[in-house]
Amino acid sequence: MSMKDKMLQELDPLELRCLSLAARGRTREDITRETDICHERIEQAFASAMEKLQAGNVAEAVFRAARMDLIS
Repeated sequence: MSMKDKMLQELDPLELRCLSLAARGRTREDITRETDICHERIEQAFASAMEKLQAGNVAEAVFRAARMDLIS
């Protein structure tokens, strides 16, 4: 199993959506408004994605996800 396949299984749809929106320049507040999902859940999604991608911050998580073609 490739790293991409492994990460696609580990990252949930909200984590991928948050990373994808962040890659397009959306802030956490923008994402909360656009998705109508509570701010705390958005924060949890980013924290979980950063842990799974072994990233120190959201920008690094977005970079890693993009390099693995998990987001576009």
